[in-house]
Amino acid sequence: MDFTSTLNLLAFAALFAVGLVPLYLSIKVKVKSLRILSLLLGLFATIHGTYHLAYDFNQPFLAMVVLDPVSVTFLLAFGVYYSKKGIL
Repeated sequence: MDFTSTLNLLAFAALFAVGLVPLYLSIKVKVKSLRILSLLLGLFATIHGTYHLAYDFNQPFLAMVVLDPVSVTFLLAFGVYYSKKGIL
């Protein structure tokens, strides 16, 4: 296992674990705008972590063509939604 593979696995573990917290919060929170913000942030983190895992397992098509644009889309959606509804 080379250094890049180790970094990709660590990035996957960190992003996936960090992404589970906002996903959990999106289930428990009652405020609609905070729920949507948490959901978008959690989806971005978990999908971007899965991108690192797919890239580590030699799946560049899945990583670059599918997961990378999807994670960027969720991050952009988070930014746009935050700019509109972020200030409660």
